[in-house]
Amino acid sequence: MRSIYLLIIIIYICFSTLFAQQTHESAGSASNIFLRSELSTRASAFSGAFTAVSDDENAIFYNPAGLVNMRMAAVALNHTQWFEDITFENIILAYNFDKRLGVGLSVSHMRMPPIQGKDYLGQSTGDISVSSTIFTLGLGYKLHRSFYIGLGVKYFMDNLGSYRANGLAVDAGVYMYTALRGLTWGFSVQNLGSPIRYDMANEPLPLTFRTGLAYKLFSRLVRLAVDVVKPIDRDYYINAGMEFTYNEIFSIRMGNQFSTQNEFTFQPTAGAGLNINKRYIIDYTFYNHVYLGITHKVGFTLRFDLPDKKKYNVRAISSSMHKKLYPPARVSLTTLTDKVLVTWTTVYEARYNVYVRISGNGTWVKLNKSPLRSNKTQFKIPKHKGTYYIAVTSIINDAESAFSKETVLNVD
Repeated sequence: MRSIYLLIIIIYICFSTLFAQQTHESAGSASNIFLRSELSTRASAFSGAFTAVSDDENAIFYNPAGLVNMRMAAVALNHTQWFEDITFENIILAYNFDKRLGVGLSVSHMRMPPIQGKDYLGQSTGDISVSSTIFTLGLGYKLHRSFYIGLGVKYFMDNLGSYRANGLAVDAGVYMYTALRGLTWGFSVQNLGSPIRYDMANEPLPLTFRTGLAYKLFSRLVRLAVDVVKPIDRDYYINAGMEFTYNEIFSIRMGNQFSTQNEFTFQPTAGAGLNINKRYIIDYTFYNHVYLGITHKVGFTLRFDLPDKKKYNVRAISSSMHKKLYPPARVSLTTLTDKVLVTWTTVYEARYNVYVRISGNGTWVKLNKSPLRSNKTQFKIPKHKGTYYIAVTSIINDAESAFSKETVLNVD
């Protein structure tokens, strides 16, 4: 893995240098601006600094390799109210197969009010309609527990009045958990494809290179992210953003895009997210463009559990444990009216599984459907009398620790 880390550093430095040296000789030459529009409500609040974040279904728009990071399946809807009554809508369907393959499907549509057409004499020629639709299929695959690759394929259709155009574009990306805990790196190439023709001339697609770093700190409460982005038709620019999440329920986000064209530009974004029962997520983002004014984005996401087997053999689990990953040091039980509250000491950057078995039975049963983010859970007091043993494991990057010291629950 050392060679991989060294390669990542070299690539990052090389591309940063390349971005810094190139000029925007091709400014304005790329077609289909909708292909590089900010479609995700959550990622927009980071000012688009999402290449190394990419931890949910929104990775399909920035770095398809990040689709492997999904812990739950999702259906997401996003709405953008842009300037001059232009609107963006999109829906995302995302699923994680066997924790190694993440798949996303998205349909995005841009529309604007009809424009009154006129000829060279100024005479009305009727209304002109303008719209664009993009179908995206994204795949992320885990090559190693800390190194993912991804591929995205887009089919787009443009309607510019009497002109029509359609074509294919390809995205490719990599995502990596670095040796520094909490630090991730991402790189992606977007909109690779042949030029398209609207009228007489061929116009290139908005080819874009992006690389970024993201860092979690303060026990995952805060995430910082920065992207360096180089489109084919303008100078490179830097996106920076942060997210503060309280108790995995409420998030505050902010960011800014630092442009290098002629002068410094301040284009801040701000947003918030509400996570209800880890199933229903509402996001909002406010964006003030330096030239185009204010933009509002709203998103709603429904997440649901992936199919999971609840029963495990002790030996099978133990053989797959990560040797350097430790379980919680202490597990405690509190008996409530009809439930048992299980709490445990936290392990940095970890999620958790909680297991229970009856005395004399070697079969463990996992109580949670998916890895827990918090260090507590509840379950109903068993109806059958007996002695129950409860243990907790830690999970980081899909590696699971050994069992914690067992805690005993006696049901009389």
